[in-house]
Amino acid sequence: MKKIFVMFTMCLMMMAVMTSCGSSHENTPRGVAEAAVKCLANKDYKGYMNLTNATDQQKQAMAQMLEKVGQQVDEKGGMKSYEIVDEQVDEEKGTATVTVKVVYENETSEDNKMKMVKKDGEWLLTTDK
Repeated sequence: MKKIFVMFTMCLMMMAVMTSCGSSHENTPRGVAEAAVKCLANKDYKGYMNLTNATDQQKQAMAQMLEKVGQQVDEKGGMKSYEIVDEQVDEEKGTATVTVKVVYENETSEDNKMKMVKKDGEWLLTTDK
């Protein structure tokens, strides 16, 4: 019985790792944007921060900001859906902007622009303005 419990627990852990927000996204601006939105919807703020080029010090401040964003999403009933409405990529400069339309359960929506930078071959959300 104990072996079955251990095996079941290990399977659950493996599934959680495989489906986490930031671990298996496509290395494109669109893929990073989708992973970021999923992290926010699941309140996986650590996963979201792993998609950024933020320093450790910036991540501490970002964690507080993301919690406030989560509260605002909750006030709207949570996320109902999202859609990538625009993607502008400048491979030469290594920058991108992805516009994501988020629809909330209270039927309101908003467009969010996610700016990205390519660092060491990987697309990351940028903390630069």
